[in-house]
Amino acid sequence: MQFLRTYINTAIGVGTLISHIILIAFIIMIVVSPTWRARLYRFIHNHVLNIILIESLFALLGSLAYSEIVGFPPCDLCWIQRIFIYPQVIIAFIAILKKDKSIVDYLLPMSVIGGLVAFYQSLIHWGFNTSITNCTAVGSECAKVYVSSFGYITIPFMSFTIFIYAIAVVLIYYQARKIHG
Repeated sequence: MQFLRTYINTAIGVGTLISHIILIAFIIMIVVSPTWRARLYRFIHNHVLNIILIESLFALLGSLAYSEIVGFPPCDLCWIQRIFIYPQVIIAFIAILKKDKSIVDYLLPMSVIGGLVAFYQSLIHWGFNTSITNCTAVGSECAKVYVSSFGYITIPFMSFTIFIYAIAVVLIYYQARKIHG
């Protein structure tokens, strides 16, 4: 079991770090290259629902891996984040089937609220003094750090990363929709 816990922590931590590096590269490319920005906008315009489905599915599987396989009990703040990410899998899947991109209008507020909760919990994990002192659920404390990779990646920060990506994809989609109709 310890090997599985270590493997999952390492795999998800490294995956998160790689996604951060890719994000920085994307930001640089968007700023530096108008051609590359146009390609990215076109890609997101065409595949926004698939991207959101994949992002939210990764979040769902990652959170379930930590709670159901590794055995980390989710706290109250973790459950709130799950409330805002889990439905996105189903909503995006149905939207793909119906070819209804207007659904992103509903996913954006869910990602913003979930992202704020994840950021708040990340601040707690990084040692910032907050008003939550006794947040518990299923025997877990919101301030307890189960995972800390590369000095900054915790489980709530992984969640925050997914929410930020979802927000960015939707905002880029809005810009692309103005251009591509």
